[in-house]
Amino acid sequence: MRATGTAVAEVALCYTGDLLDPNENLYTLDYYLDLAQKIVDAGAHILAIKDMAGLLRPAAAAKLVSALRERFDLPVHLHTHDTAGGQLATLLAAVEAGVDAVDVASASLAGTTSQPSASALVAALAHTPRDTGLSLASVSSLEPYWEAVRRVYAPFESGLPGPTGRVYQHEIPGGQLSNLRQQAIALGLGERFEAIEDMYTAADRILGRLVKVTPSSKVVGDLALHLVGIHADPADFNENPQNYDIPDSVIGFLSGELGDPPGGWPEPFRTKALQGRSIKVRDVELSAEDSAALKGDSKSRQRTLNRLLFEGPTKDYLKSVDTYGNLSVLDTRDYLYGLQLGAEHVMELEKGVRLIASLEAVSEPDEKGMRTVMCKLNGQSRPVVVRDKSVVSNVKAAEKADASQPGQVAAPFAGAVTLTVKAGDAVKAGDTVATIEAMKMEASITTPVAGTVSRLAINNVEQVQGGDLLIVVE
Repeated sequence: MRATGTAVAEVALCYTGDLLDPNENLYTLDYYLDLAQKIVDAGAHILAIKDMAGLLRPAAAAKLVSALRERFDLPVHLHTHDTAGGQLATLLAAVEAGVDAVDVASASLAGTTSQPSASALVAALAHTPRDTGLSLASVSSLEPYWEAVRRVYAPFESGLPGPTGRVYQHEIPGGQLSNLRQQAIALGLGERFEAIEDMYTAADRILGRLVKVTPSSKVVGDLALHLVGIHADPADFNENPQNYDIPDSVIGFLSGELGDPPGGWPEPFRTKALQGRSIKVRDVELSAEDSAALKGDSKSRQRTLNRLLFEGPTKDYLKSVDTYGNLSVLDTRDYLYGLQLGAEHVMELEKGVRLIASLEAVSEPDEKGMRTVMCKLNGQSRPVVVRDKSVVSNVKAAEKADASQPGQVAAPFAGAVTLTVKAGDAVKAGDTVATIEAMKMEASITTPVAGTVSRLAINNVEQVQGGDLLIVVE
């Protein structure tokens, strides 16, 4: 990479454990220096220390940074999280040892699972040999803006009201700590988060004390959530994993999907855990179409990589776009909290094209939990029927058509549908299979494919919503 002269490569040492601990036998100073040597030999331009959980203590930072600067003629960059509350001291120790760059956050967004405060570091180094050269007043002047932004994103806070020394025990990365809490809440385990932290520690030991960074941190987190959810004894799980269901990510890790862990494989746990389990092999040949797309423009490469690397999330995203359109044009407040009655909201659809929307009224929910929402779009009234998920309804939800299956014929919009075919009828592409009436307008609904009507999804005459499945043609 260094020889090409076309890019800058920064490669990270992921900090784990405590290299000052005399009992540490895996993540020692020699381990980090050997890893740094491999990184330098591979052609990196910058050495980074990625302290993803905020475990790097001041004296350890001084020792590691000094050793890296002494051995290698490359800039050293330190990234840490302030989960325990002491990482400003770690940054100052690293600065004293000669670190070239450190990461901080605006004070309004700093602390706990974020980075140490920018203004605190600028003030601490002012009028010293390593003065940042930044104006403390200018850095501080940005804080009110980011304070307001943080309030908008309040629902996504980590749930950590202040620093916690428990991180030195469980070693959960700062970025994962907030996500893990949301996962726990979604699984009904929100009130057992301390148990999840303890189980994370146990899961990490069972798996061999991993370098916990995406995606290996997810493996440990998945196992911790699973074991807490089934009320498992970690000691018994460690001895008898063959008796338990195990998350797919853990099986994938044990089968070598993420490579070999630094401390080697945890045996006999690994052998027992894989015993009798089918392992999905993910290595597949790229199609000619995908190969061509990966050589195309930036957008083509991005779309293809998303689909190949993150198939599930990409499918969910495309389904959302197909259902709701491009939500990126919405203002963040409108997206997160909804439109405010009577207020005009301006959405820029593209350069020079704006949509002015306002919410006029919301009806009471019907027996299906549906509300009619009256909006104005560029001054024109538009009714939109929306399912209010906070309303409990005993009415069976309508089945939705799968847009990727041409044989699934859907209602084009809300209205009263009358079927004109019955199960077993043969139809040709373009044949009318139903009619729909809404707002004094009647229209035919046709099948896009030929075949036999295999199923009727509604009664002969029924009120439906747009996208509801009407019939299936096979």
